[in-house]
Amino acid sequence: MAPSTTKTATPKAKATGAGVKKPVGRPGKKNGKRANTSAAMVKMQAYFKENRSKYKDLDFKEQQKKLGEEWKKSPKNPKNST
Repeated sequence: MAPSTTKTATPKAKATGAGVKKPVGRPGKKNGKRANTSAAMVKMQAYFKENRSKYKDLDFKEQQKKLGEEWKKSPKNPKNST
């Protein structure tokens, strides 16, 4: 049987303020630019869903290409509204 050892607590080092500063806020919370990106993505997906029927004869990959080209010019695209 192995001899039992007692663990002693090691003293914690004091914070010196050195190192990488982390941004203040909750992790995982969407803010600013990222939230706008999500909104634009939702609008794009809705646009694709509405207009997919125009390209029934094409396979999925080709549909995506055509819809992407249309989306770039669409007034529904938030990038075009500014």
